[in-house]
Amino acid sequence: MPDVPFSVVKRNELVPMCPFCGVQLPEVYMKDKGSGFVEGKNVMYFCPHCSKVLGFGQSRMI
Repeated sequence: MPDVPFSVVKRNELVPMCPFCGVQLPEVYMKDKGSGFVEGKNVMYFCPHCSKVLGFGQSRMI
């Protein structure tokens, strides 16, 4: 497989759109569960307009 260059570009002037309702998202809501220390912290991100889930994240300190 050939090496293909890949770069990440920061673009703060762009506003993403919700893939479900199509509304621009200047902010995204989040809901979390857990302390984030021993048990881990689970985070759910969702659209403030249609409340559809946009993604999940997890973090663990130890």
